[in-house]
Amino acid sequence: MPIIIMVGLVLFLSSHTTRAASLEPLLRAAGLSAVSPPTAAPDFQLADVTGARYRLQEQRGKVVFLNFWATWCPPCREEMPLMEQLSQALRQQPFVMWAVNLQESREQVARFMTEHRLHFPALLDADSTVTTLYKVRGLPTTYLIDCAGNTVGWVMGPREWTNETTRSLLAAMLEEARCR
Repeated sequence: MPIIIMVGLVLFLSSHTTRAASLEPLLRAAGLSAVSPPTAAPDFQLADVTGARYRLQEQRGKVVFLNFWATWCPPCREEMPLMEQLSQALRQQPFVMWAVNLQESREQVARFMTEHRLHFPALLDADSTVTTLYKVRGLPTTYLIDCAGNTVGWVMGPREWTNETTRSLLAAMLEEARCR
């Protein structure tokens, strides 16, 4: 019996490693750094501007786009409309976009989201706990988390999130068996 379990574990790890490796060229083409091998994304729970609570672990089975930002950050402001377009384009998919705001007030973030017509959740990291947990060194920083809850890629700096290479990357991530 232990041999069967061991073989199953080896096959599972091998297939996951193969899937992750197949994402690496897509990650590079989209301007992201691959996390190799993919690692479990640190779990956290934060409230959004309305007080609703969001927990990462509850998003298993979905691709998570986790962006760290601030209203005072010009590159963050530059990429937010493109993030909104991406979020709207994938709203019928097992896809979640969260914007984790660094140390700003609920009122300030809510006003920004309303003024810019952004509909994805803006989570409040008032004490930088999650920002520190993810080792964010500059804004904006974005992490892509696969359906199994593993970080597969990341990037610091703004990106053109609606381009064809990014869409191909996300389509490949959404095609994984775990997302269905």
